[in-house]
Amino acid sequence: MIYKENAKKILETFKTVVVVGFSKSPEKAANYVPIYLIEMGYRIVPVNPSMEEYSGLKVYPDLEAVVADGIELEVVEIFRPSEEAESIALKAIELGAKAVWLQKGIYSEKAQLAADENGVLYVEDLCMFEEHRRISL
Repeated sequence: MIYKENAKKILETFKTVVVVGFSKSPEKAANYVPIYLIEMGYRIVPVNPSMEEYSGLKVYPDLEAVVADGIELEVVEIFRPSEEAESIALKAIELGAKAVWLQKGIYSEKAQLAADENGVLYVEDLCMFEEHRRISL
């Protein structure tokens, strides 16, 4: 249940979501979830090394490039397989992220421990779209 509590706190506290693994395919959650969040008033910062721009948004190759551009890592939402998500989450924590959110179906015990040790809000295996709708109703 801690993840549901953290999800609510994250969605109510932060307005900038860095989306690692952003997709240009509208049928993929890594596209329609961030688009929904934009519609709900969040600032989305897409990260995908194979894209430079999407619908007027600058797309960054990695988290370091986001930070180098002066953007604070509030929430880092990760749409990558668990084996990749762990290192991305650890890098986000190292770079000062306030919250790390692993999308539905993605887990990392090591990332959870690192988040706890560094006072970073952490969520795994939950959909930001579903959680936003749940707490907004």
